[in-house]
Amino acid sequence: MLPIRSISKLIRCFSNTAGVSIKRNKLPPRPKVSEDEIEEVFIKGGKWWAESKYRWKLCQLEELKFKTNSNFFKINKTNSKVQLTHIPTGLVVSSQATRSREQNRKHAREQLAYKLQELLDPENSRAKALRELRIQKKHSKVKKTKKKYKLLDEEKQKQKELEKNEEQEEMIFKFE
Repeated sequence: MLPIRSISKLIRCFSNTAGVSIKRNKLPPRPKVSEDEIEEVFIKGGKWWAESKYRWKLCQLEELKFKTNSNFFKINKTNSKVQLTHIPTGLVVSSQATRSREQNRKHAREQLAYKLQELLDPENSRAKALRELRIQKKHSKVKKTKKKYKLLDEEKQKQKELEKNEEQEEMIFKFE
């Protein structure tokens, strides 16, 4: 059993005051793109999605001998894929994250805004700040786990030393 004092060191303390230099409320504002500079096109789903999704079905159903055309299966018959082109820079972004056209439009606009900000002002971009925030959080998690396991190892070593001392004392009592 571990002493109460050592257990209290192992309990993780949650706090609202994290020691992170970049905080969510200090991030640069979300980038905006004017609708005048965007050309929007709706496209049927791409071939890559059909290949990756249904390749395993083709392997399992060999005995049925499907006749596959160049698109494998016509998976996405609706025009839910969105392709946005930023006219001044020529930057092209497409999104087929969901089956909903509206959600894909929103997602594509966000991607386009982030890429434009990264292209025009890479030092002050929101994407860069978010990457740094993720890296800092990951480093702090790694640091906490190392500290936790270091404390656990120290406690195990102390416990082993105590057991050895007890065994030695028992051996001394047996010989007397």
